[in-house]
Amino acid sequence: MKTILVPTDFSEPSLYGLEFAAELARKSKASVHLFNAVLISGYYYSGDPAAMGGTPAEIMMQDFGEGYKKTALSRLKSLSAKAYFKGIKVTYSCETALNIHSCILDEANKVKAGIIVMGSRGSGNLKTIVLGSNAERVVRFSNIPVVVIPASVKTGDMKTMVFASDFKNEANAIFPFVKQFAKLFNSELHLLKVVTMDQFSRTKDDQKLMQDFNKKYGGRFITTLYNDYMKEEGILNYAAEQHAGMIAIGTHGKRGLSRFFSEDVSEGIVRLSGLPILIVNLKKFTSKNGIF
Repeated sequence: MKTILVPTDFSEPSLYGLEFAAELARKSKASVHLFNAVLISGYYYSGDPAAMGGTPAEIMMQDFGEGYKKTALSRLKSLSAKAYFKGIKVTYSCETALNIHSCILDEANKVKAGIIVMGSRGSGNLKTIVLGSNAERVVRFSNIPVVVIPASVKTGDMKTMVFASDFKNEANAIFPFVKQFAKLFNSELHLLKVVTMDQFSRTKDDQKLMQDFNKKYGGRFITTLYNDYMKEEGILNYAAEQHAGMIAIGTHGKRGLSRFFSEDVSEGIVRLSGLPILIVNLKKFTSKNGIF
């Protein structure tokens, strides 16, 4: 991992990830790239816009975009000079976009980022879920790992990390990365499987599954089966009981109709958690994308 991408819109929640990204960069010897994307409206024409020479509204939006970018670059420069970035290579850029999350992912590809760190508002309450945040969309579509920081976090609080999974074959694709991430922060790694009534499985079978998984990676991890009504609640309840500093989880990056029938647990965790979350795409992550 050579570059950490940190998107920000300069709001307080979006700044939560800056200090964490700096500490991660220091521990992994990576650089940090700060990025701002401003949303602009799209326009539709009955003719060819190029032949029309641009409408007044289009020209006004272009001027607004250029003016905003100049201001944003100045603010990014100020952020890059923060004390916690001392000794770390920090670059920055700004783009106008029709779609914020796509622009963030395009920038990640452009700078060859190994991970994205972004702040977000975590509601912490099942009754106040806010759908469709940019953080959720980045999590859903990103091929590289994403760390979502829902509140100001001190890295010293990361003594325990919970890896929640079903521990089937897909988990093997991302666990080496999770293991190395935990090692960076000297975190004790807990392996957690949540069993719910609608997805029941026998304790005997689950214990064997987790024991085999643990043994495959050295056998030094704490393994726990946890019963709850919902997977999201089980993960968050266990993490709270263990005073965990971070939750790690895989995502299938579900899109289209599949999301209406079976929403990804990772997105629920992003909405609800008051802890940092590390999310890795189970199907698209490869070692070349981000192993330290």
